[in-house]
Amino acid sequence: MTHIVKVAEGYSFIPREEQTLLEALEAQDIEVEYQCRQGFCGSCQVKLIDGKIEYTEAPVAFVSEGRILPCCCRASSDIIIEVPMTEIPPATGTDN
Repeated sequence: MTHIVKVAEGYSFIPREEQTLLEALEAQDIEVEYQCRQGFCGSCQVKLIDGKIEYTEAPVAFVSEGRILPCCCRASSDIIIEVPMTEIPPATGTDN
């Protein structure tokens, strides 16, 4: 089942089921800092404002309360996240 991912700045999309949250954000041209893509380093942490995620791999890195590692998780409900970034991709008028 797919869920809506809403970025706190007002941008939302529906990721592909097989994608991690990091892959889904990248597919939307939303840049997220990362190093390892496997939950080891913790550099991709984003704030989970609302909703639930499930980890595909248990993170090894320390994850602060209220934050998640998009490199190794998927949305298990509609979620709202806050991603540290400089800009949001322009709206195209179509759902991706």
